[in-house]
Amino acid sequence: MKNVTLKDEVFEEPYRFEFFQAVRLFERLFPEKRSVGGTALPHEEITRFRSRIALDFPSSEVHEIVETADEKTGEDRIEMIVNFMGMAGVSGVLPTHYTELVLDRVRHRDTALWTFLDIFTHRAVSMFYRAWAKYRFPVGYESGNDPFTGFLFDFSGLGTNGLRGRSHIEDEAMLPYVGLIAQKPHSANTVENIISDFFGVKAKVVQFFGQWLPLGPGDVTRIGTQNTTLGVNSIIGTNVWDQQSKFRIRLGPLTFTQFLAFLPNGSARKAFLSIVKLIAGIEFDHDVQLRLLGRQVPGTILTTRAARKPMLGWTSFLKTKTVPGIDEQLVLSG
Repeated sequence: MKNVTLKDEVFEEPYRFEFFQAVRLFERLFPEKRSVGGTALPHEEITRFRSRIALDFPSSEVHEIVETADEKTGEDRIEMIVNFMGMAGVSGVLPTHYTELVLDRVRHRDTALWTFLDIFTHRAVSMFYRAWAKYRFPVGYESGNDPFTGFLFDFSGLGTNGLRGRSHIEDEAMLPYVGLIAQKPHSANTVENIISDFFGVKAKVVQFFGQWLPLGPGDVTRIGTQNTTLGVNSIIGTNVWDQQSKFRIRLGPLTFTQFLAFLPNGSARKAFLSIVKLIAGIEFDHDVQLRLLGRQVPGTILTTRAARKPMLGWTSFLKTKTVPGIDEQLVLSG
């Protein structure tokens, strides 16, 4: 059976393709060529548009696609004959007798008038395609010069090149979440939704988790020396409890493969920390609690020849039977 490529299909059966999709396909097949409707010379563009000179009802947008040799450069040139637009033809803007005149000249093997009119047809169809592409955001994104991606970066706080490329995730990977990131201040629900969607795991933020913060040397009470006024600046101990500077992110229940990915040496760890830093900022501390499914808890084999070597404190589980429910014992600092 012949292996037919998409390129073969568009040349052999062009009537099966919509006009816009056919042009987009050529832009992918021939990236060395310039797109239509710009400032390029005719032989530099990916295709040349011509109108079909006929008075019958058009059955498709694209009538024919042919490869010819450019008269000046000798390079292969693609000509697309369209049904829906032109100077002459059933969809032409000129009166019908011009179409009849062109048909009469073609019957006498004189294509000069047809070729002359197609100078204007090519430009008109090219601008029609450019107008269509201008307001289709995905098309502009594919070309790499759309302004809307830059607008989304502005909303996400990555509006300049100096702010991009500094994390362990692709900057564009955060663009789908701009609607949430642009809302300030960021809520716990925002953190949960973005992490859950990005990594495909369930996430829960425990707010006001609290932590002990060490006091500086100038804040500690030293009898007879400093901070000795009772009820004013005297503090017992070298640490103080802060309820609002830390939160905890619970991930899971996780499969063992997902569990490994979020370990400090896992594939998702750096990306996870980058996302949390982008959303929550640097003013809050956090830790991560990995909730492993009980039936996924592996046993520990003390050997260097095992396919999965145990990591002390991370994957070195001591068990003699299947762990019921969810194992929640591993907590990692942020």
